[in-house]
Amino acid sequence: MDGRSRKEGRSTLKSLNAWQRKRRLKALEGVRKRRNLAREAELSLRRKPTEPFQDAGGSEAVMEEGGSQQATGSSGDNGGGLGIEVARADRPGFVRAKESCKRHASQLSVMEWLIDVPEDLHTHWFVMPRPEGPRCLVTSQGGSTISRFKNGRFHRKFQSALPNGSKASMTGSSKGSKCVLDAVFHAPSRTFYVTDCMVWEDYSLVDCDFEFRRFWLSQRLPGGPAGPAINGDCFGFGSSSGSCSSGDDANAVAFHVAATPVEKATRETLARAYSDAFAYEKDGLILIHKEALYIQGQQTPLCLQWKDAHCSRYPIDTDAEGNVLEKQSVVLQLAADGRSVCTGDDDPIALGALPLAFAQENAGSLRPGMLFRFNLGEGGLVLAPDGKPAGANLELVGMPKKRVAGDVVSRILFQYLTRTGQVTFQTLLAGFSSPSEPGDVDM
Repeated sequence: MDGRSRKEGRSTLKSLNAWQRKRRLKALEGVRKRRNLAREAELSLRRKPTEPFQDAGGSEAVMEEGGSQQATGSSGDNGGGLGIEVARADRPGFVRAKESCKRHASQLSVMEWLIDVPEDLHTHWFVMPRPEGPRCLVTSQGGSTISRFKNGRFHRKFQSALPNGSKASMTGSSKGSKCVLDAVFHAPSRTFYVTDCMVWEDYSLVDCDFEFRRFWLSQRLPGGPAGPAINGDCFGFGSSSGSCSSGDDANAVAFHVAATPVEKATRETLARAYSDAFAYEKDGLILIHKEALYIQGQQTPLCLQWKDAHCSRYPIDTDAEGNVLEKQSVVLQLAADGRSVCTGDDDPIALGALPLAFAQENAGSLRPGMLFRFNLGEGGLVLAPDGKPAGANLELVGMPKKRVAGDVVSRILFQYLTRTGQVTFQTLLAGFSSPSEPGDVDM
């Protein structure tokens, strides 16, 4: 970028920083409100055990809202170019399969991407090195363990030492209960690295803050950490993660369930998470606010992903062969007007529209929530004065095969900044967006 473009980019992204800060503050207010509502619900149940508590706007209402948001997206097959077979997405069997996938996918939270540095990063956040591999929903129940990809599709069924995760781990006290975990599957070591916990033996943790959920996991996963860790942390980078291994059947392929190392975010722990070698290949960092609840089916700016070429083999989106895409690819969902296409955020942002001829030709088959894949053409994103995307030069490519929701705006911006200049690791260490000019992002 030339000097003038660099200055304009800094100014726009400074506004983007302020926008993200407001979103984080609003999210924290929602966390505290939801926690209070959950407490009131529990107290009400204790006072009136014979009368079911009617939640007028508490955690269950939030969950249902998140589920409905997730359910707005549906996907068709990839037709390629403008010869897209939109009608195939209306087949009953196809629709039923997609709805089933979305039900499972809505149990996972929607992580955002770091496009500015939180001002309290070094005081209120945790950092974990993300293992390389697909994100999975892991459920143990009825004597077996099942994993599903983040889009809800079936991944594996296996035996594990999680409660009710195998015939051997079923006990009288836990029989019938289940565990639900958020994990990453690391194929080379056949290990599911747990990053978060939603349910443990039917005990829901979604309304507990991340600091507690992390402590809970450190105590529950069998074979707890043995090695020392910095700051006296028994679940940190200096320890060996607890592991649940499947070993009941000698002829079965063994899979392990282990805790992902996590530490409070400081300059030292950020540097170690970024540079140190772990038992797995890294795919960037995950940053989680200590007060963050687990919001199923919804996005939260209190859980962020970040990566660059040093700590990830794939900082920029690639094709199936691992080659970097020539143009940035985005998946957007069709709006109610039948032509505008929006991001997959809880509050969608319109970035453009389907080509008029294509929309007219397929008017009878198009429906709100359908997903379409686009490339960003020359000019890329158009950013408004407040830093949010206001539009984009979109080139229609097709319909994604496996997606159940559109890209959130932070992911689109992160990929855009990765190609044109992004928040660097040095700015993470500095604790604000630029060592010399707070609020700016190096371009």
